[in-house]
Amino acid sequence: MQKKVTRRGFVAGAAAFGAAMASAAGAQSKADYAFATNFKAPEKCFMDQYYDGMLEIAQNIRATQVGAMAKAMEKAYELQRKGGKIYSHMLTGHLAMFTGSPDEHGQPGVLPQRSDRKTKEDFAAMKKGDFLLTNGSGAGIEEARKKGVYVVGITNNYIRTAKTPDGFLRRENTTRIEDICDMVIDSHVPYYNGLVNAPQLPQFRICPSSGNAMALVYWSMTGALANLIGTKGKGSSTEPIEKYLDLALERYLMIGTDRPKVDWVAEKFADLVLAHKARLLVYGHPQQVEPYDGTKNMFVNEAYIVASGTMIAGQYDREASTMKKNDILLLGAFTSDNADEIRVARHGKNVGAYTVAFTPYATDDDSSGLRLFKEVDDAFNTYSDESEGVLDIPGFPKKVSPLTGFTGNVVHWLLMAQWTDHMARRGEMPYYWQGYHEAQGQAYDAAVKPLYDQRGY
Repeated sequence: MQKKVTRRGFVAGAAAFGAAMASAAGAQSKADYAFATNFKAPEKCFMDQYYDGMLEIAQNIRATQVGAMAKAMEKAYELQRKGGKIYSHMLTGHLAMFTGSPDEHGQPGVLPQRSDRKTKEDFAAMKKGDFLLTNGSGAGIEEARKKGVYVVGITNNYIRTAKTPDGFLRRENTTRIEDICDMVIDSHVPYYNGLVNAPQLPQFRICPSSGNAMALVYWSMTGALANLIGTKGKGSSTEPIEKYLDLALERYLMIGTDRPKVDWVAEKFADLVLAHKARLLVYGHPQQVEPYDGTKNMFVNEAYIVASGTMIAGQYDREASTMKKNDILLLGAFTSDNADEIRVARHGKNVGAYTVAFTPYATDDDSSGLRLFKEVDDAFNTYSDESEGVLDIPGFPKKVSPLTGFTGNVVHWLLMAQWTDHMARRGEMPYYWQGYHEAQGQAYDAAVKPLYDQRGY
């Protein structure tokens, strides 16, 4: 979809910048951390790389994991019926740890997420016959299984799996998730996480996929377990999963039709960063979670210092008082009319920042009155306007399992991917965080963070 910059221009501009960065890095004896100059420009823009990669993950989950997820929830229901307790520790990864927070609409609480992350208390209380869903690893999980807890793991890039090459992760002795679980759900997240292959940055791939995949798996299984509980075990465990994933894919295709708008908004991001040294500040209303490095919202947490994510993303809450004209304010919302988000959007416009939101445009088809999309300069519809979830489950007064976390985060990373594409095509490849969990991640980040601080992107 990128038409304005030629492939030759992309190579020439990025090569000139990469040469300058190589010189700077060489002076610090850190040439390994410079942007590459001897690369072949991609035929597919970064936004489309991300879009196609995430679509493949979602389709693969739908095609291969419905049965496994249903079986896991049947086991959870059986154990609960016999007096066991259900635990959910889907806490590895930035979006994942806040997905399923108790205040998120559509959360029936049947697969209770430990949003305060005090897992030691859970591990101490676990007993034979309990059920644990996890996307992590560690001694606590292994000890729980030894006690007779039934453990279901979800694969992701942070934890060693059967697909992880030797030496890729920082800890060589990381135990494979398959070896500490009774069964494993394959999220189809690639071991390297990022879905964008930026040729200037050969050290790792950028724009993460793990959070989106975790949301799809968690909410699919929530729907399945709710249906088993609501029907006293007589209902289907597969139908809710299939319906949820089919709806997710449908909404994803709808988001895909907005890629031309993503492209020109991302181009404006690049204009502001290069012409005005704009900062990118991210906001979403506080959720009922234990803050993670100051973040209190799933979208802010996903944007800020995340593996394979942009260095430029900062927290609005920390920098609101210094936000200025031509800064960029990005608001992520899973409801359409939150008062805090509307207040922040108005503040951004008052100081002259460029305000952009990804948000539902309505609540259950009603877009009248105050709505976030009306308060910003540009907005993206996440096409998930349900006041609760998307699954109508017997015995539950409100629909369960929302889509807004998944759909909103997809828009977020499409924007970041295409902003990066516009920057790179002008010879200004921005800095990204390599995951600390990767073998060279800490060294890379320590080396390039001062360069980012000096340049601002």
